[in-house]
Amino acid sequence: MAIVDTGFCSEKAIIKSKNHKVLPARDMTNTNGMNCNKITEKEMMNSGRFHGQKVLNEFLSYLPKGIKITITPLVVYDRTGLQSETGWKNAIAYIDQEKMDLVLTASGFNSKDKLVEELPGIWFVPSGRLQHGIDSKTILFPQSLAPKPNLFVIGDYLDEKQIIYDQALIYQEQIDYYFPSGHKKFTGSSRAVSEAAAKAMGKCFIEKDIIAAHALRLCLLQKEKVLKDRILKKEFKTF
Repeated sequence: MAIVDTGFCSEKAIIKSKNHKVLPARDMTNTNGMNCNKITEKEMMNSGRFHGQKVLNEFLSYLPKGIKITITPLVVYDRTGLQSETGWKNAIAYIDQEKMDLVLTASGFNSKDKLVEELPGIWFVPSGRLQHGIDSKTILFPQSLAPKPNLFVIGDYLDEKQIIYDQALIYQEQIDYYFPSGHKKFTGSSRAVSEAAAKAMGKCFIEKDIIAAHALRLCLLQKEKVLKDRILKKEFKTF
């Protein structure tokens, strides 16, 4: 499995099972040089540079202990904190070369171009939200490839005293499933997609290998639950 994102200190991952192996992060931009021995826990929690580490830890916190998995973090942000087309293409080529079954990313590359037409493996990606630099017309990759059988787009919802649909989401027509935005420092569709990927593995992945994309879709279809925002009178799905 690969996690594609900003930056990681893999050795500081929260690992709760001997079956979960996290390898050292690979820099797909060939520009970064991090000394994780000097990075504090507080810095990792508060710095956007370690957004990927938050994704990794959140994923592990929901992943069942019995699942045997090897995770390779891939960095597609350069040393200035910007994503690059080269980084993304290198990451996809590496995923294909290593025949990785599952890919989790909580990022999206702002580009009108589709960097590839087909993605190797099964991908879980966030829908993205309106924020500085992202509006309703923004085109993100790999979100722009949806719908694809092997591409699961995840949105978030607010789960306070009642369920509230997140109207700031983009790619709303392509969203497959929704998970809670969260209540702590790590929130939004990035947190939601981390939980979604882990729970999909727990509910639908067989012991020896990851199942095919169409079989995963069928399995999740059978486990769907419908949520409802009673104010907006809007229904949406989770599992």
